Amino acid sequence: MEIEEIITDLKSLRSDSSYRAAVDCNLELFRALRFPISFFWWSVFRIPRLRKRRTQLAELGDLPFPCWQQSILETLSGFEAEVPLMLTPIREGIVAELERLREVQKKPALLISVGCGGMELERQVMFQLLRARSQAPVVFFGVDSSPAVLDVITAKFRPLVAKKLLRIETASRLSADDLKKFEQKAAAQRFLLVLVSTDVFELSDLPEDSFNLVYHTRLRHHLTPEESRRLDQLSAHLAPKIMELDDLFSIPQIVLAGVFAWRFPAALGAVIFSYLRDRSKKELLSQPVPGWTVSFCRNPIWCHLSVYDKAVAGDQVFGPSG
Repeated sequence: MEIEEIITDLKSLRSDSSYRAAVDCNLELFRALRFPISFFWWSVFRIPRLRKRRTQLAELGDLPFPCWQQSILETLSGFEAEVPLMLTPIREGIVAELERLREVQKKPALLISVGCGGMELERQVMFQLLRARSQAPVVFFGVDSSPAVLDVITAKFRPLVAKKLLRIETASRLSADDLKKFEQKAAAQRFLLVLVSTDVFELSDLPEDSFNLVYHTRLRHHLTPEESRRLDQLSAHLAPKIMELDDLFSIPQIVLAGVFAWRFPAALGAVIFSYLRDRSKKELLSQPVPGWTVSFCRNPIWCHLSVYDKAVAGDQVFGPSG
């Protein structure tokens, strides 16, 4: 049984003091997930307490378990493929931005996804562009240090690669010369996808506005407040526009996630801890930041799309978290 395997792996990591607090929280959750009644009890009595120290939480995918990281990536990517509405706000935003770029520049558009995961969003963007018969070449850079990402992406994009509509490359670093090289390759390719296996903060030496757009989905809750601020500053350096899609915290959504994903314990645990660390609508509305606009939607869960435009931001580059 998957839950018992997860509990065994968590116990094996508990001897490492740097992970003990995270392991204990995850152990408590996965023990509760054995039965619906225990999960209900956990939801009622533990969520409020955990929410108060949400910046200290870590989910199963944040821990050094490559097999569970891959399982979570595949499952969540599958959810996004089966329920494409989950990505609709940012997918439509990216497609609109690509159409705008096609009219104002002749060179390939360079987009970079931070914490790209299984890149289901990019797959949907590509198919939407193909359906619209858009011919402008696009380079998608995906930054993710997880070793499980490449296998998931290779399997996902195999049909497009077979049809010679997409080429996948990997890189361990990015320099200004590398960007020019990939831009030249993209001129003869419909889509180019470059998986960059590094920490995004290693890209700080790139020139300003190296990309047309920086974006990320359901990433911020993985970051500490300081990392969140650094990411916003770096993103505003790397591109004139930023897009962020993330969920909103609410206890009913956590309970509904339990019903929807009960058959996938590893992914369910990741979703629950993600919700616990997400910002609420009230927090987003009470912390307006120059340059950022925030819109709320339900597709089918409550989420928000935050867009940053450097042209109207002034000197402020902190994200919608403040």
